[in-house]
Amino acid sequence: MTTTAAPAPAPDSAVGSTEPCTLRERKKQQTRQAIHHAALTRITDHGLDGVTVEQICADADVSPRTFFNYFSSKAHAAIGLDAVEVPDAVRDRFATAGGPLIDDVCDLVAHTVPLSSDRARAKELLVRRPEMTSMVMRWMAESRQSLIAAVSTRTDEDTARTAVALVMAALTEAAHRFSVQDQADLATRLRAVVAEMVALVTDR
Repeated sequence: MTTTAAPAPAPDSAVGSTEPCTLRERKKQQTRQAIHHAALTRITDHGLDGVTVEQICADADVSPRTFFNYFSSKAHAAIGLDAVEVPDAVRDRFATAGGPLIDDVCDLVAHTVPLSSDRARAKELLVRRPEMTSMVMRWMAESRQSLIAAVSTRTDEDTARTAVALVMAALTEAAHRFSVQDQADLATRLRAVVAEMVALVTDR
């Protein structure tokens, strides 16, 4: 998953994975995490402009070619993510689900947007290197577009945008409050935070 309107800390790919954890998948996750942690450490200590992709690769013991198989830039590697796309299976499940829209959007987001398991270091990065905040905000904006497209399969675009904005705001809050165990736990946390938001609005 700063002192004002802090974005969610950098997500971690393990929580957001929806694929069976085969040996090959575990190795891919380990490589991704090695790159992420090397980039996070380097950029926290030296800043984005003070680090090269080659240095990150040396620390993670991977080639530049391998690096770019996982991340499109050193900034993306530092925050542990690239543009989020809704997995086909998650999109299909949402399209055919029959629950309340917001509850199902919480489930959609929980199974699409991974949440950091190392929030302390992610927060430290944003505090020590505030130039990274704009990167996180851009990522959140890009992620919203994929989510809005999926939600629009069940409602009009304006409602989809509002629903996604609400749940993404809940994600930001959940990232600061909770350590989640899995995607189902994250979905439950999101619904709880959304319920708090609704209660605040309706308690007049």
